Amino acid sequence: MRTLSDHIFDLVQNSINAGAQNIHVTVEETTSENLYKIIIKDDGHGIKPEHLSKIKNTFFTTRAQTKRRVGLGLSLMDATCQRTGGSLAVESEYRHGTTITATMEHDHTDRPPIGDLPDVFASLMLSTTENKIIWTLEHIFNGKKYRLKNRVTADELNIFSYAESGVRDKLYQLINKKEEKIYR
Repeated sequence: MRTLSDHIFDLVQNSINAGAQNIHVTVEETTSENLYKIIIKDDGHGIKPEHLSKIKNTFFTTRAQTKRRVGLGLSLMDATCQRTGGSLAVESEYRHGTTITATMEHDHTDRPPIGDLPDVFASLMLSTTENKIIWTLEHIFNGKKYRLKNRVTADELNIFSYAESGVRDKLYQLINKKEEKIYR
């Protein structure tokens, strides 16, 4: 994975595959504490207790044998966190959801760049409209933040449906403006 946005997109796929109806993604940067944190919380089917200790293993998967036989998302994020002076914590209650918390040193030279977070946030909100997932996406930088929620954002964009023509561009521009604002 080249960017943290790639990691986020990959890990959120686990939430979607777990049948989550509510997914909350938080990216938090606190330079005074040299902390970079990514939290992904969902209400999907969770992880069975007997699998929890194995999920960071590159060769562990619960998928059927006919599909890929490895699960790379969590193991790659774990390696990134360890390489950058941080850690990866996974809390899960079977049938009630999972919370993944990835921490890194903000100024660590091996920390991947965030990448195109507006693109990832826009893609997530648009790619799952048929699944009726309720998204909460937020970015916090040194106390300044913005938060997006599907329905509120639709009102802010003055749209009826995310399936309307041109919505992706409007959404991307909105998120990009919010990103610029928190970095000022």
